[in-house]
Amino acid sequence: WTNRLFRNHFNGSVLLDGFLYGFDNKNLKCINALTGEEQWANRDFGKGSVILADDKLYVQGENGQIALVKATPTGYTELGRHTALTGRCWTIPALANGKLYVRNMSELVCYDVK
Repeated sequence: WTNRLFRNHFNGSVLLDGFLYGFDNKNLKCINALTGEEQWANRDFGKGSVILADDKLYVQGENGQIALVKATPTGYTELGRHTALTGRCWTIPALANGKLYVRNMSELVCYDVK
């Protein structure tokens, strides 16, 4: 199949159990990787990036917000949200040794997410 449902801007998508999670321009989406069918979409972040750990999505919006989202095709389920940075944020978060690192052009923040 082909479609234009994933126009990633800052980073690619992540795959878990046959479903892709990532951004289509300004929408966070879940897409069935076998059929290309959209499962759900969320428009709260603007453009952003997503990483996956422990079946959870760490979503960083261009507005500096970080959200923890359950990686499930049944619907968007946000587990928490925090404004981590000020100003524009166009980088990809990093996760290492139980620490989440987020940054923009002038700030770097580290969270213990163990």
